[in-house]
Amino acid sequence: MKNVWVYHLIVDLPILLFFIYWFESGKSGEDFIIFGIVYPFIFRPIMDFYRLRALGIIEDKDFRKMWKWGGLYKFKYYSVLMFRKE
Repeated sequence: MKNVWVYHLIVDLPILLFFIYWFESGKSGEDFIIFGIVYPFIFRPIMDFYRLRALGIIEDKDFRKMWKWGGLYKFKYYSVLMFRKE
């Protein structure tokens, strides 16, 4: 996932798909809460880890650090995740 456009597509597409599903299915509050927990605290740290590992910035042993401080560890690499092209 070295390409910045592929990364953004993979990371942002679930948000779009969730909102399409949410508006079509009747706007369930339970679905919104589940997505609000799963996306930022499970899915996004995993995808950020794979991007940082592909760019050679972190190693496999740093996987657990992606959940450090409630997932805020990745903000240390914010500019690399959002803008770096390889």
